[in-house]
Amino acid sequence: MTTQNTRLENLQINGLTHDGRGVGHFEGKTIFVTDAVPSDIVTANIIKHHDNFDEAECLEIKTPSPERLAPFCPVYDECGGCQLQHLSLDAQRHWKNQNFITQLTQAVDAQQYKTAPPLLGGDTHYRRRVRLSYVISKKDKVARLGFKQKASNEVVDIDHCPILTEGLNQTIKTQKTALLNNASRALKEVTLVEASNGIFGLPETVSEPQNAQPYYTLNTHSPLKITFPTEGFIQINPSLNEQMITQALTWLDLKPTHKVLDLFCGVGNFTLPIAQQVHTTVGIEGEQSLVDTATFNAQQNTLDSVQFYKGDLFQEVTPKPWFKKQKYDRILLDPGRQGAFNLSKVLGKLKAHIIVYVSCNAATLIRDIKELEKQGYRLTKAGMIDMFPHTTHTEVMVQLTRTHKALKKPKSRPTFKI
Repeated sequence: MTTQNTRLENLQINGLTHDGRGVGHFEGKTIFVTDAVPSDIVTANIIKHHDNFDEAECLEIKTPSPERLAPFCPVYDECGGCQLQHLSLDAQRHWKNQNFITQLTQAVDAQQYKTAPPLLGGDTHYRRRVRLSYVISKKDKVARLGFKQKASNEVVDIDHCPILTEGLNQTIKTQKTALLNNASRALKEVTLVEASNGIFGLPETVSEPQNAQPYYTLNTHSPLKITFPTEGFIQINPSLNEQMITQALTWLDLKPTHKVLDLFCGVGNFTLPIAQQVHTTVGIEGEQSLVDTATFNAQQNTLDSVQFYKGDLFQEVTPKPWFKKQKYDRILLDPGRQGAFNLSKVLGKLKAHIIVYVSCNAATLIRDIKELEKQGYRLTKAGMIDMFPHTTHTEVMVQLTRTHKALKKPKSRPTFKI
């Protein structure tokens, strides 16, 4: 391989970063290459130098990888919604899983943990919630409905998206004209969700207002009806959500006598299935409207052994009645991307034997595990959940078990950049 200025010829790609770039090496330095995939041989142009790695763009694919595919979406090259359609599904899952496990084992005490098989499902028509943009373009004065372009506020017009449920696609087909009639030069957004009782989220200027609240069902111990706010958070992949809940309950190793704490509980997605199996369940959520909805969900499912409380889990929690002088047998954590850093510093006081932590951000999860290690917890299980096929995003889950031996001096471990 030769170089001329910043150009690299015949660069072998042998890895994939968490954000979908190919990983190559030249003269001992790691090169991250946009639009390259493992086993490609490419011509790359370095566009940014760093001390430990360089960033590059792919100029030409000299020899394509056997795992490289033609994207199945006609607007894939423009749309910012998916990032990995040019890589086979098996390869996507392999690299997502490997990147997570590598980060985990290089950063925390992973001597006695078991890797769980990834949770998998269908790779198209899986997304039941979508945020669409619509606008009259300032460039050509054409009204468009769809997704934002990569690194742009311009909208890619769509009539159909192979990632969305058939119900959402049908709604886009029937309501697109009405939405575009309301478009202006100011970018507008509409969030649509397919619930068990219909499609919700269309503005009143487009459709009649719906009096019903959206809900979805969970086929757990016995079927559960989960009402949720139209604009609120919901796990977007129903099939993987069910698998994720089943695995979480298994990893919690629940017994009927247990008292369980569910933190960042939302409307009760995990809390209510847990409450079906144990004596006492407590759910904590930061928004009062979600607490009210979760309480309603417990009532409509006749689960009297669960209580929900409003609590800012990013502030001091130790004086709170649900925390102070309390002991729980199990804890489940399901925070947003920011994780639960301050909370993780004090959870050991609750003396739970098992903590199951579900996360959509491996970096903050690993940061929080380090805090839990200091309180005597050890990683015992870990697994990837392919919640978002064809994107660089993933869900992960770990089980931590209390050993009663705090990590006195955390070992200095190498960092892993991807």
